[in-house]
Amino acid sequence: MHDGILSGLRVIDCGTYVAGPASTTIMSDFGAEVLKIERPQGGDLYRSMSDLPGFAQADLNWGWILTSRNKKSVALDLASPQGRDVLIRLVKTADVFVTNYQHPLLDKFRLTWDHLQPENERLIYAHLTGYGDTGEDADAPTFDALAYWARSGLMMSVVGMDGTPGGPRPGMGDHPTSVSLFGAIMLGL
Repeated sequence: MHDGILSGLRVIDCGTYVAGPASTTIMSDFGAEVLKIERPQGGDLYRSMSDLPGFAQADLNWGWILTSRNKKSVALDLASPQGRDVLIRLVKTADVFVTNYQHPLLDKFRLTWDHLQPENERLIYAHLTGYGDTGEDADAPTFDALAYWARSGLMMSVVGMDGTPGGPRPGMGDHPTSVSLFGAIMLGL
């Protein structure tokens, strides 16, 4: 942690992979205290993503380090009453809550705005989704390669000589999205 314009601000990062968590990393770069909520078994799934085929093999998971630097990890089983109680105690002391969980998970763990706002009336709640809050795909899981690259039309604007669509790079949509979410949170402060 270091001093910065957001020193004294407490942020709960209850997201996974890149887009939501990267926005809280920016906040940590400006001095906010960020508590990263992770599963007790293995932590955030993004911790081990570099072990998958197609990712460069290295001693360190640079993607994880880029997206999770400056944070304090808190292992909580959100499905257990004890884990839920700890999370609520943290929410009561937080300024910002960020999540990119899908709607069914938010409902299952009681992490929606309607569940958390009564615990902390001044809480800024930031929820990031791939396809919005309504519509047939609102609950669908996604990554930036599909939601940002393919469905936006970007994929078809970058084609090879044979007409084959260009391939996405991991995080290419997540990082710009996280900057937008950071800006929205800052407006809320």
